[in-house]
Amino acid sequence: MELLAETDKLKLEFEQELAVLTEKLSGKVLLEDEFYGNPNCGIIDSENKWAIIAGIHLTFWKPSQTKKYRNESFEWIYSLRMKNKKTVEILTDPWSEKSSIWELNTENAELNKIKDFTDYRNKEYLESVKW
Repeated sequence: MELLAETDKLKLEFEQELAVLTEKLSGKVLLEDEFYGNPNCGIIDSENKWAIIAGIHLTFWKPSQTKKYRNESFEWIYSLRMKNKKTVEILTDPWSEKSSIWELNTENAELNKIKDFTDYRNKEYLESVKW
């Protein structure tokens, strides 16, 4: 399995289009999520309160709920980053016509589009994207 994210208590891995969030000490599987294509990125809260895994869709996991997000304008997630304690920023495929930046509130699971992201449209692929 390939590691996407890890904390002292949790690890997020994937293999063959299947993502798995596991409790390290017990080995208990907290989430299994199937993707079309492999997931691209993942992030785990430093306090282990939530985790996100993303690829064609985005899955937001908390012990009390799991929520999947995908629609025509929100798919093929490329990258995730923490904006602050309760907000994760999400970049969809930078080379697509629908490339955009979104925010997920980790307290209420609300997803909002912030803006279109056109910096890499119609340009050659690069390993590193600045956003």
